[in-house]
Amino acid sequence: MKKIVGQLEEYSNALDQNGYFNGSILVGYKGEVLICQGYGLANVENNVPNTPQTKYRIGSITKGFTATAILQLQEQGVLSVQDTIDRYLPDFLNGKQITIHHLLTHTSGIPDFTSFPDYWTRIMRLPSTLDQTIALFKELSLEFTPGERFSYCSSSYLLLTKIIEQLSGQSYEEYLQQYILQPLHMNNSGVDNGRTILKHMASGYTIWKEKIHSEFIDMSIPLGGYGLYSTVEDLYLWDQALYTNQLISDESLCSMFSPYQQNYGYGWAIQQIEIGGKKRTCISHYGDINGFCGDILRFVDDNLTVIVLSNLSFTPVTWIGKNIAKVFFGVPIKIPEAIRSVDLNEATIHHLLGTYQTENSNRELQITYEKGQLYLTTTKVHGAPCQYPIHPIFITEKQIEFVTEYMDESLIFELTTNTPRLWYREMDNLTLYLIK
Repeated sequence: MKKIVGQLEEYSNALDQNGYFNGSILVGYKGEVLICQGYGLANVENNVPNTPQTKYRIGSITKGFTATAILQLQEQGVLSVQDTIDRYLPDFLNGKQITIHHLLTHTSGIPDFTSFPDYWTRIMRLPSTLDQTIALFKELSLEFTPGERFSYCSSSYLLLTKIIEQLSGQSYEEYLQQYILQPLHMNNSGVDNGRTILKHMASGYTIWKEKIHSEFIDMSIPLGGYGLYSTVEDLYLWDQALYTNQLISDESLCSMFSPYQQNYGYGWAIQQIEIGGKKRTCISHYGDINGFCGDILRFVDDNLTVIVLSNLSFTPVTWIGKNIAKVFFGVPIKIPEAIRSVDLNEATIHHLLGTYQTENSNRELQITYEKGQLYLTTTKVHGAPCQYPIHPIFITEKQIEFVTEYMDESLIFELTTNTPRLWYREMDNLTLYLIK
């Protein structure tokens, strides 16, 4: 185990030294913490480092907590997941067709308000009560018959939040504190209202040429959909409790971790991931919210947990988490090397500039040059644009290889034709782009 820990530290330290990770990582095995470390800065302005105790907004990792609360209420006999929601929300259009199970499994057909055209420009920026947010979609037509298919939907989890509040007589925050967070001694977790000053809370950043502040979101909006904050240490307490009946029964755990449509359970994704020639059950959930992203990967048959939280948008936390799992299971991965730039002449630089698109034209990126620096502009999660520097590290007559800042990515320009072809490695995906 000492050797494995050394290899895990080598990988995470290499990410840190190259500026490819900004956040905290915890790796736990059979209840023992192997790695628990912060990397980069929680607050760039004041040079405050990330630590294992740094608090991060965890986005949709929140959904697992909301699902647990619903199952607790079912065990109390005050609801059934097979109930239609008109029983609790009588004024919700089509409520007679939609069950709580549909809400939990993203099969309700309700439009997702986070995909509305004015979500980024207006909705997320304005204070809103839970009822006001629900009013955005409660009278809209369904996108499909409930149960017909899977479509990820945070609207559904706001309805679950409303049901929890209505049946418990408490706010969502009060319920979670009393029945989940306090019993697990998750003292550094809670519902982020965006106004209370939280000690050791990270600031959220995104990338446009350099780290910048992320777009503002009013935290009255996310609640049980994507509104919690936590630490890697607290999330490990949460993970370990889900191996027990401390919060819910075996029957409830089974229903939560059963793969329904698209292998999604109740607030969790259930996948079979092949690592080291063996398929391993991984129960996980990714989360992101302005300036933050994270993932918790639970390899339940091996009792291995990897938690990766970042306060920099677009960080490939899932890919990092899977790489950590590969290292643990003895699968070789490429360790990032220190960036050593080579010089390019102006003629070569200008030969590379332009807009590139994939052969099927469904995605494009741009290479630009400003004040002596080459930049890659592309889209990431939710189609959000980002721009970051690229640096040449290897050149021959036939090709030039670049690496990027902030993320472990690379580009290879092929120079054997009049117009260069671009291979872009994004995580494990190698995609060919042709100049537009």
